[in-house]
Amino acid sequence: MSQGPREKKVGAIEIPDPNSKEVMGALKSMKAITPTAVAAQFNLKVSAAKKMLEELESQNKIKLEASSSNLKVYSLVSS
Repeated sequence: MSQGPREKKVGAIEIPDPNSKEVMGALKSMKAITPTAVAAQFNLKVSAAKKMLEELESQNKIKLEASSSNLKVYSLVSS
């Protein structure tokens, strides 16, 4: 049975708005802000969480505290 060519499905990832109160509130409650922790909190892929954290860092809402080859730890910038 030939079903013909399969359609390629592109998975859409809903990244929450980094500037929303929900996101900032969740980040405030975290002891350590890491991509893995953010991914678990918002049910995202780690790559999407990394992009969200990089965007927040570019907006000076969080800052990179420590980094190694496979881990980045951020903290909130006090305003």
